[in-house]
Amino acid sequence: MTKHRITSILAGMSVLFLTPAALAQTSAPIRAAKAIPDLSGVWQNTQLSGRAEAGPAGGSGGGFMGPGGIPTFAFSTEEPEMLPWAAEKYKAARTGLARGPLDKGNDKLNPILSCFPPGPTRMYTILPPWEIRQLPDMVLLLFESDHWVRRVYLDGRGHPDGYPITWMGHSIGWYEGDTLVVDTVGTHDQTWIDGFGHPHTEALHIVERLHLLDHDSLQIDLTFDDPKTYTKPWAGKKIFQRAPPGFELMESVMCDDWLEMVKPSK
Repeated sequence: MTKHRITSILAGMSVLFLTPAALAQTSAPIRAAKAIPDLSGVWQNTQLSGRAEAGPAGGSGGGFMGPGGIPTFAFSTEEPEMLPWAAEKYKAARTGLARGPLDKGNDKLNPILSCFPPGPTRMYTILPPWEIRQLPDMVLLLFESDHWVRRVYLDGRGHPDGYPITWMGHSIGWYEGDTLVVDTVGTHDQTWIDGFGHPHTEALHIVERLHLLDHDSLQIDLTFDDPKTYTKPWAGKKIFQRAPPGFELMESVMCDDWLEMVKPSK
């Protein structure tokens, strides 16, 4: 047996005889380097004033007010500058919403009223709660609405070439200090960015930054970059409150709920 091998064996055996205190001192720097923010829990749109608002730039058919005067169904009070085709599409969508939920009108332009998935960010503007589950190699965003799931891969992969366009897109992520950064591409262009009908193409690139304001408040800062729809990237945010202890997600089937709403009264 060589001297080098004997030295290696003795060094390995010495670890077995370290005291718990010594082990803690040895491993503490490693744990500190891998520390991540605890964002896990159920989150919900609870900061509602109960009064309807016009929405961004005075658009018709608004939603409830959230933190900072931002309507619950939007991410910003400022209207992003759109290319002409997008502005026309947005105008048509807003006209549809103004007709009200029981008037068909142009509501056929609202994807979720045709039972299509909302898309990754419009999910945040829908009232049912959602949950964050953090795993070593993945973060799961679990939504009560239609049991939708977003998978954010944390294993260092990039966005694969040729990945199919999907309703929720392809998401990768990483931690920056107390923030989870989520990078999403490949989202189906039939979805809306928010509940107000802001359109996009399949070129949309979304960056979300999730961080705690305090133990019970989660803020998501979003950047939307779609040069085929908007003249420049634009930003917004959404703040959620932690659900009470023991709160569990229930079953919410969007089209079933909608059909119940419009069903004629007897």
